[in-house]
Amino acid sequence: MKNLAVVLLIGAGLFLAGSTGLKSQDLSQGSIYEKVNVPYRKPVPYPYLREADIVWSKMIWRMVDLREKANHSLYFPTESFGARMSLIDVLVTALDSGEIVAYTDDQFMVELDFETVENRLGAEPELIEVTDVETGEIITQEIPGEVRTFEVTRYRILEQWYFNKQTSTFNSRIIGINPIRVFQRRDETGEETEESVMQNVFWVYYPHIRDILARHEVYTGGNDLANLSFDDLFQQRRFSGYIYQETNVFNNRPINEYAIGRDALYEAERIHNTIFDFEQDLWEY
Repeated sequence: MKNLAVVLLIGAGLFLAGSTGLKSQDLSQGSIYEKVNVPYRKPVPYPYLREADIVWSKMIWRMVDLREKANHSLYFPTESFGARMSLIDVLVTALDSGEIVAYTDDQFMVELDFETVENRLGAEPELIEVTDVETGEIITQEIPGEVRTFEVTRYRILEQWYFNKQTSTFNSRIIGINPIRVFQRRDETGEETEESVMQNVFWVYYPHIRDILARHEVYTGGNDLANLSFDDLFQQRRFSGYIYQETNVFNNRPINEYAIGRDALYEAERIHNTIFDFEQDLWEY
């Protein structure tokens, strides 16, 4: 009888311990375990580079369209839930908390305040006409705008490609990221027109945001336990984009200033092939 009582007490203790452990875990995402792989991850440090070891370098600007299937991991979810956030929501949240800094352009010299970032994302106050409940007159009232991060459907990415003679490696590093909001312009009555607008929201210096990106998970499909961080996605170049600008003597003019349509696509492909042909020409077979 005493043995039975001991067994019952031990069983009850294990049950309570298990219940307490279950409650202590973060199950906000419906998981049976606490996720510690990505939320506490640190980015892999860049290896040190000496200028004397870099024998060739090229700066290019790449356009990433989030409507492409290969880039959906950067766009979705359009509304954050749990720990899952889109890339723009991660950046805006970090800007709001002061963890990272926004800049006006790809020179990363002039900082941009958060209020301006919100306005560029559609949060500008709007004037609407309403009826005064006391007098019955029509009055103009200002209402706050709504941040439309879901309208960020493109990114510009500034990259530097280089060849390191010390390690005999041809590689690239991302320098900056520029979210682009694409929306329909509104007329005086507030109705959307057929005119499409591409709004540069801000630039962020990529080496300064790696810690933030490394702590946020990207859904890549398949095994949920093997999801990558945003930093992993960029370092492994798991995104699709096309070149629209390179460093050149003409004030680094973009391709669309001297080529349009099919010619612009051919020019982007020519720049791409020039970069990779350089690497192939370094070796003898």
